[in-house]
Amino acid sequence: MPEPEYVLGHSQRELRRLSLQAEFWGDATLELLQRAGLAAGMRVLDLGCGPGDVTLLAARVVGPSGTVVGVDRSAEAIETARRRAAAANVTNVDFQLASIEGFLDAKPFDAMIGRFVLTYFSDPATILQRLVPLVKPGGIVAFLEMDLVAARSVPPVELVDTVVGWLRDTFVRGGVHIDLAARVWRVFEQAGLTQASMFARQNVEASPPAIASRYIAETVRSLLPMMERLGVATAEQVDIETLAERLQQAAAEQHATVLSPLAVGTWSRVPG
Repeated sequence: MPEPEYVLGHSQRELRRLSLQAEFWGDATLELLQRAGLAAGMRVLDLGCGPGDVTLLAARVVGPSGTVVGVDRSAEAIETARRRAAAANVTNVDFQLASIEGFLDAKPFDAMIGRFVLTYFSDPATILQRLVPLVKPGGIVAFLEMDLVAARSVPPVELVDTVVGWLRDTFVRGGVHIDLAARVWRVFEQAGLTQASMFARQNVEASPPAIASRYIAETVRSLLPMMERLGVATAEQVDIETLAERLQQAAAEQHATVLSPLAVGTWSRVPG
């Protein structure tokens, strides 16, 4: 099964957005790793590692006696991840340039993890079913996935609704499952991983929502070429250089609360 086009692209600005995303969802990611049972000495596979944020986080959890292998199909992302690991003097990581659906390794892993990865596959259950044998029996499979439908402002702010609508429309037209988070347990079940555990986290910011506005705007920036290609919005409509400021101001004028997409952590053990 071919890996789908990554609608956010692989530009340097997207790598920077992924680092911003890592800050935004860092606590939820760490909670998933800890609740799933990652521990010192484990050998872990991080799928769709990007510039290495989840890989480096997992490396701290498993400690110097463990190892984390990060896999991504973007050469730019892998180069950035390797550079960041070297700068931080992190030696228990290995970044490999490979497609997710074609990745193989002779040595089994104790755990397989990923953040916002399965949502980009047209048939995530089939992909996960193919990847599960990479993990030893009794090992951990844990993913954090997103539900973009849950993103909103309270009370509704027209600009926030418009921009979030652009994001949803572009992702849907690009073949992305924008509501996969609440259905990941079914994906696990179809892949042979029963009795999955789950938790949900949502970031909430009062006005003026500086962090949320920047995160939304930078996601739009990465997605803008695809937005225009799919006819969702034009660069003139978006006005990307002022978007974060306008979002923040519009929410502040209505004293609105901005709620992020819902992130759902799901984990299970490989039978056997």
